[in-house]
Amino acid sequence: MVRRQAWWLAGLGTALLLAWWYPPGVHRLDLMAYDLLLPTRPASAQPPVVVAIDDDSLAALGRWPWPRALHAQMLDRLHEAGARSIAIAVLFSEPDRLDPTSDAALAAAIARHGQVVLAVAPAQQADGQMDSLPLLPALATPGSGSHPLGHVDVEMDLDGQSRGLYLQAGNGRASLPALAMAMYQLAAPATAAQPLATASLRNARTWVRSQEVLLPRITGLPTLSFAQALQSPKVLVGVKDRAVFIGITARGLGGELVTPLAGPQSTLPAVLFHAEAFEALQSQALIQRAGALTGLVFALLAISSLALWPLRSGRRVLLAGVMLGLPLLVSGLLLAYTQLWLPPAVPSVALAVALVFWVAGKLRAVNRQLLRSRQHAQATLQAIDDAVITIDAVHQSIRFANPSAQRQAGAQKLLGQSLHSAYPLTVESMERLREAVHTCLAQRSRVYLPQFLSLQTPHGVRALRATTSPLSSPEGQLDGAVLVFSDVTEAVAAARELDYAASHDALTGLPNRTQLHERLTLTLSRVQRRGSQAAILFLDLDRFKHINDSLGHRTGDAVLKVLALRLRELCRDTDTVARWGGDEFVLVLEDVDGHDGAASAAAKVVEALSLDIVLGPQFNHMRLPSAGSVGVVLVPQDGCEMEELLSKADMAMYHAKAQPRASFQFWSEDINTRLHDRLALEIELRQALRDDLFLLHYQPQFTFQNPRLVGMEALMRWQRTPDQLVMPSGFIEIAEESDLIVDMGAWAVLQAARQVAQWLQAGHQAVPIAVNISARQCLNRDLVQVVRLALLETKIPPHLLRLEITETTAMTDADQVIGLLREIRTLGVGLSVDDFGTGYSSLAYLKRFPIDELKIDRSFVMDIATDKDDAAIVRATIALAHGLGLKVVAEGVETEEQSRMLAAKQCDIAQGYLFGRPQPLDSITGLL
Repeated sequence: MVRRQAWWLAGLGTALLLAWWYPPGVHRLDLMAYDLLLPTRPASAQPPVVVAIDDDSLAALGRWPWPRALHAQMLDRLHEAGARSIAIAVLFSEPDRLDPTSDAALAAAIARHGQVVLAVAPAQQADGQMDSLPLLPALATPGSGSHPLGHVDVEMDLDGQSRGLYLQAGNGRASLPALAMAMYQLAAPATAAQPLATASLRNARTWVRSQEVLLPRITGLPTLSFAQALQSPKVLVGVKDRAVFIGITARGLGGELVTPLAGPQSTLPAVLFHAEAFEALQSQALIQRAGALTGLVFALLAISSLALWPLRSGRRVLLAGVMLGLPLLVSGLLLAYTQLWLPPAVPSVALAVALVFWVAGKLRAVNRQLLRSRQHAQATLQAIDDAVITIDAVHQSIRFANPSAQRQAGAQKLLGQSLHSAYPLTVESMERLREAVHTCLAQRSRVYLPQFLSLQTPHGVRALRATTSPLSSPEGQLDGAVLVFSDVTEAVAAARELDYAASHDALTGLPNRTQLHERLTLTLSRVQRRGSQAAILFLDLDRFKHINDSLGHRTGDAVLKVLALRLRELCRDTDTVARWGGDEFVLVLEDVDGHDGAASAAAKVVEALSLDIVLGPQFNHMRLPSAGSVGVVLVPQDGCEMEELLSKADMAMYHAKAQPRASFQFWSEDINTRLHDRLALEIELRQALRDDLFLLHYQPQFTFQNPRLVGMEALMRWQRTPDQLVMPSGFIEIAEESDLIVDMGAWAVLQAARQVAQWLQAGHQAVPIAVNISARQCLNRDLVQVVRLALLETKIPPHLLRLEITETTAMTDADQVIGLLREIRTLGVGLSVDDFGTGYSSLAYLKRFPIDELKIDRSFVMDIATDKDDAAIVRATIALAHGLGLKVVAEGVETEEQSRMLAAKQCDIAQGYLFGRPQPLDSITGLL
């Protein structure tokens, strides 16, 4: 604010001073600006005609001055031609000495025409007073008649040029109109501002002026030669009903004015000046000069416009030019469109002064900011963990080292020492750094070392990421280099761990799918390059689900670890053993001996999988039976595309799994029949949906405290035949793959809503029914309409219908799912997240989900009594849900011990075999 006041006051003071003083230099600037902006106008349709006493007329009629009879003769010619009015821009202040009678002839001609204006001009008398030149007695006597007078006093500016005139002037008072004004009043007396001055002049001795106006440049005024008009009256045809100005245009007779109105010429004859003034009058084109107060206000507005300058602008030079040119631009616009001349010099100079003060304040602020930035940079360099060192360009000695660099160097002194001897890098790392510094200085560009440098410390070798950048002096000369060393030891270790985790299975330590794809790609490339053979074995454990279901996932994980170790020991170092997922593994065997070699290897794998598994002491050395099925494909016999080979191996494995005992199976075209079976199953499912062969079973949900029924989960069943009820595991996968799940889900929502409506109509105390929603339904925006139509049809209270989505489904496309759930929530329907803890949900997203219930996955509930990790996860999940205002449902509650522990952890609702299995409609209705 202080800076803005300073520049504003400086500009204001300058404007006031210049407006009061108005020095010649500023005045000349305004005159130059006017000449630059002077508008040019073409003559109107009825412009005045100039009868010029030119050089040709002097040659034809003799030397000047002419007898007055010639002027009288010209007046008669013009009168005969029908001229409307005539102005004689020649001063008749003395009698005609050569022919005294010609004065009377001129007076008589003036009287005959009647519409003639004579010119008078001021002159300095012997006593120094200004007075008008005396008029010719013959023209001034009352006997000759009264005729209008017009003064030809022209204003001369500071630079000696004429740009305007005074519309009124005279002796004693400004009662005498200018010659052009007198002609204008004579031609249009109705518009005259005052009576015309006549040949009776006052005897005052002071010349007074008023009503100053400026003239535009007018082109195209018609001009006739005096001699030609006198000798050939035909040329006067164009003067009919027009104003005529008679005057001298010949050079050397003193009738010329220095004026910018002359255009490319240096001077303009006075008669043309007055004719252009008349044309400006009759076309309303006179230019008015703005008053001093208006100019001062204009200057203040120009100065204040600096406040609109953006405080942060990268184009200051351009903006400064625009701001300084603003007064000139405004003056030009006003001159062009309003015929008002507003001198721009005072505003421009005041604006320049204000701008200088403004820029000076800005520079002071920039200097303070630079100093602050330098201090901040110094503090930053001292505080950051990265080591920063500057070296000179010649000796590469250290000139600056921040505390982090000193800590990396240990007790070694750095300042003034050579970088290569002072910094404790290994020999190889120092050599790479030396090359990088040389390249940086030679190319004057930043160099990033792609390899980590090794720093020797008492605690071991540390990994450094290094960059070197050129350092220039203020003159732009190369001054040295800046080296930055970032200690990335922990990051490198973490990255290696992440790389390993990203490419290996966390449970077994085997390569995962990502690593398998990379290795299989290399294998396929080698097979094609060498012309060798390889085999891909796809393994699946038989009845592994029974182990998980009966003994728990912890036991199942232990079994997988034993089998992974067994498979690694069975294969060669050049082979790959990877975990595909769940209880499936993939083996890639290179350089196999055709079909027989692959069969031998597959037999060994089947045999290894068939050996009993003996678990460790933590499982009381439990012995479990084991078996597995293997699908085999040969490369390149069965193909060379990775996805195709894996798919074929997978199908061959499922074909082997269908055999009565563990075995292996090579891929063959016959296996394609299985695909036809899956297609047949899909067709059967579509028919079942049309024939209404699906039904819902309901699993009850009870509160832990004072157990009471508070809800149900609807589970779909398929009545394939009157005697065959197919569980979801038998058809859900096919439904998901074929998009049938969308229609089946819509059917389930509507069926559940109808069932609630039937219970309410029967007088039962209905509880909310939860319907599972698949991932494909969440990606289908029709789900909102499905729920809305179900509520409209059944007219049940919306809170009696709930929708459940799995955690994995919720995170598939979190933003879209959140929008979908919010639309459903506005309908009043409850929302639950199922299988919580098995996916990878983000708490940032979780709090945005419009849900009111979390369901803990049964995998955590199953071992809650024996696995402290599962117990901790359950406890944290309950605390998280309650913190978010959500209810918690525990799935898979099958024992009293699980129930007690969940109740102790403040879990809200239980669902599991301990409280009730999924039941058909007749059975579940009895619980209401």
